[in-house]
Amino acid sequence: MLYLNNCNTKNGPMRKHLAFSLIELMVTLIVLGIILSIAIPGFTGMLQRYRLQSAVLEAQNDWLFARSTAVKFGGAHSPAVFYVAKRTSNQNWSLQICTVTPCGEGSTLLRQQKSEEHRGVELSSLSDALKENKFHNYNGLPDFTQQQFIQFQSGKYQLQLQITATGLSTLCRPKGSIVFGKYAECI
Repeated sequence: MLYLNNCNTKNGPMRKHLAFSLIELMVTLIVLGIILSIAIPGFTGMLQRYRLQSAVLEAQNDWLFARSTAVKFGGAHSPAVFYVAKRTSNQNWSLQICTVTPCGEGSTLLRQQKSEEHRGVELSSLSDALKENKFHNYNGLPDFTQQQFIQFQSGKYQLQLQITATGLSTLCRPKGSIVFGKYAECI
């Protein structure tokens, strides 16, 4: 085993370095601060886009579920299926799928999506026909004749769920909104 003592050599006494100098610590903290100042805004934007996509995809899945449930029930004496969008403010909203009456007393709630489940996502715009849509039980067609939409926003990002009179749904970006993902601009 080799032992080194603190003895004098040509270059002076040997010293053990057990700590960082104040300058090394400050340089490290400055570099870390610069990296974080670049990374945090990118992470925030990524989180906003993810939350927005999650809310819009869930709304689209609920729409498809409501439509297929109406066809599944089928028949003149079957319960009606309603897709109801409620918005008390941009930050406080819900999408509901109910049977019998438009999500009121005596109806059966099949599914519900609330703003509390999608923190930071606003329902910024909504077509009147989607505030309460009744599906036709035989063919699953919605009860409107022109294209309708639900528009969501998270931070500076926006997505829209567009629904045609035949019940087909697509996702797109509103005109003039920030480009992200592979979403085309709405027509």
